[in-house]
Amino acid sequence: MPEALKGPAAFGAAALLVIWGGLPWLPDAWGVRFGTPYLVFFSLAVAGSAGFFMLLNWGPVRQPRSALAAFASILLVYVATVGGVVAFGYWYYPQFETPRVAALKPGGERVGEQRGRAVFLTPQFSCFACHTIEALGIRGGQRGPDLSSVGRLAEARKPGVSAEDYLREAIVDPWACFTPLPSSGLIECQAVVDPAKTYPQMMPPGAKDRLTAQELGDLIAFLKSLRSAGERDGKRS
Repeated sequence: MPEALKGPAAFGAAALLVIWGGLPWLPDAWGVRFGTPYLVFFSLAVAGSAGFFMLLNWGPVRQPRSALAAFASILLVYVATVGGVVAFGYWYYPQFETPRVAALKPGGERVGEQRGRAVFLTPQFSCFACHTIEALGIRGGQRGPDLSSVGRLAEARKPGVSAEDYLREAIVDPWACFTPLPSSGLIECQAVVDPAKTYPQMMPPGAKDRLTAQELGDLIAFLKSLRSAGERDGKRS
């Protein structure tokens, strides 16, 4: 390998080693998780950077012949980089878009849950920005736990406390109890913070000031109905 290319190649190899060998193993207590799409995106960015510097070191770069050519070159690089980042964001982060809330079905016992789903997907309340519900195909943020089974888990989070009351407290007073990490093996919420066993507390305060009583009740009804994949309130849908 030519001497001029060894530097970019070493940089690329070291960066890829950190990306694939280090990022997936960050402690859960840090509240940061990098899935495969992240790692692929970072790897492509590193490969592009290394390739760019290899190109510069390969030989003399021909300068643009005119101001228009220089502007076109800059614009091309800008569109390729920024456009790629934006495209990745729209693909991997649905919360970048305004969620499309399905129209409520008239009548039926599930109307409150439907309204609660609409509350969950409303950007104003930020639920969707940090939580995903894989069981329903709702892929939001990954800062908080997946809520696919929150209705069932809420029944056991605090002994003697109903699922509805626990969910209400978790929304209105999120600092009262910390949600255990799945890897901890714990079921009950933890009043004493243990970074190795609980999610970092990042729930925004003031939900009771942003939500009306109706919206809060509907959101709780929706969350309470989440049991697991294909299961709602103990019944298979």
